Amino acid sequence: MKEASYETVDPGGVPALLRPGSRDLLRKVDAVVFDCDGTLIDVRESYDATIMKTVEAMVEGFSGVELPIEEVGGKMILEVRSTGGFNSDWETTYALSLLSEVAIERTRREARGREGQVGRIVAALAELVDSFASRNRLAGHRSVDSYLRRGGLESDSVEELRRYLGFPGTARDSRLAATFDQIYYGGELFRKIYGFRPSVWNDEGLIDRETLLISREDLVRFRKIVGGKKMAIATGRSFVAVRHTLGRLLQYFERDASVYIGDGEIDPGVASEMAKYSKPSGASLVRAHEVLSADAMLYVGDSAEDRLMVDDARRRYRSICFAGICGSSFDERAQVSYFTRTDSDLLVNSVSQVPDVLEMIRR
Repeated sequence: MKEASYETVDPGGVPALLRPGSRDLLRKVDAVVFDCDGTLIDVRESYDATIMKTVEAMVEGFSGVELPIEEVGGKMILEVRSTGGFNSDWETTYALSLLSEVAIERTRREARGREGQVGRIVAALAELVDSFASRNRLAGHRSVDSYLRRGGLESDSVEELRRYLGFPGTARDSRLAATFDQIYYGGELFRKIYGFRPSVWNDEGLIDRETLLISREDLVRFRKIVGGKKMAIATGRSFVAVRHTLGRLLQYFERDASVYIGDGEIDPGVASEMAKYSKPSGASLVRAHEVLSADAMLYVGDSAEDRLMVDDARRRYRSICFAGICGSSFDERAQVSYFTRTDSDLLVNSVSQVPDVLEMIRR
């Protein structure tokens, strides 16, 4: 649906976009499930910054090239995630690392010793990311490998980089995953989670830069709307990471109805169980729908995989609707365009607007 077809509503001072045909279903919502990153928690200075730092570390460690991508990395991360198969930030890091190596090889062939190679590498990387993100890539790291193979972009150095990264793998056996989690969790929390000392990063983790996008007052309002504690979380991060940042707010969510996919990356014992919930699978929403005994359920998220998992869950329960968060993105206009193009039920700037809209349409 085109953006112009949406109804603009402004119940709380900030405009939101409402799909006209979704009013009746939104009016009936009696359970709400939330994504975490970009929805309940602002991760632009934590997870997203960790991706950039890890990519830089992997590229420099392997090729010796210092590749500063802070200024453009946010847009690249958004583009990779927009393909629908990159809920895991390890996978996004893998994609940008391999595409960086291709960009380095291409630039070295074309530049032939000319100055300004770093700038040319970043420009080449941006072009590769644009190309990669031009269609859905639902298989994560396997989508990257397929893109490189089909595009004739494989090389000996790309294969050597794969071995260097050790991915797919976990923080126990993959250089990429270990570096990422050390930077994100920090030395102390990393030791508590994995039981061994970090080898790369022993400082404070970027997780401590995270800020909340939701308040206790917001959650009280949600609880009144749904008529009780019928709220859950469906996220790619681990429970320990959610608890670290949400703190006491975690009590507002039903644990049995919630899914923390990142637990499978930390604990091999639950890895196979968590794999079935990996986004864009809608399995976590089906689980929440059943545990919460929902008639009409709303999922609030901020990414392409969040939107796609609603479509998947609707194969089982048609009465699931979606609210897309746009204000926590590196490119708000791109978010609005994607969510309207995919017929999302509601578009808001932040999660705190959702109860405003739900209350308005119930009057």
